[in-house]
Amino acid sequence: ATHYYMNYLVMQWLTQAMVLTRYIPLSKFKLFSQIFSEEEAKELAEPEDQDYYGLGSRSAQFVTFALIGIIYGTMSPPVTVISCITFAFMRLIYGYLVVFAETKKPDLGGVFWVTMLYHTFIGLLVYTVVMTGVFYRRGNDAGPMLISLPSIFYVLWSMRRFESLFAWETLPFQELTDEATLKATKREIKGEYMQPEMIKG
Repeated sequence: ATHYYMNYLVMQWLTQAMVLTRYIPLSKFKLFSQIFSEEEAKELAEPEDQDYYGLGSRSAQFVTFALIGIIYGTMSPPVTVISCITFAFMRLIYGYLVVFAETKKPDLGGVFWVTMLYHTFIGLLVYTVVMTGVFYRRGNDAGPMLISLPSIFYVLWSMRRFESLFAWETLPFQELTDEATLKATKREIKGEYMQPEMIKG
């Protein structure tokens, strides 16, 4: 299984590089420019398909790649190395795409980020179960398996704690009514910020 996932991660280098070319919006633009004006063709070609190139889909892909590195990295350390190289490569690609090439997308206020964290917890649960099973099958006795078994319950406890303890969708009422918040004055906003890289030279 580890060799399959190593090959899968290496193949991501090619597929993510294809995303960098933006071949789907380019194809749509070329097609629409035969019928419409260049401006209209550009508007019709954007944004890219959100079912695959959207923030939610990419979030799910990134968590999957990370969990491959976590789950299989213990059994075969090269998986961790390849996973790190994959993320470094993707950082270069999406660091360019999101800032300079793609149209600006609305932000949902962290929904995808929290979902990614929750899915990471599910992956950690899988990891602890798999490693407990590996220790059971490969250990000389039940000792290693019994040592790793409580980690399953710790991950379950941490996941439940993560779901219930952190208020990220709504601001706690105590913070709205505390003395410091009520006395706070709105600061005057002066000037405007422009990212230096975006200024035409």
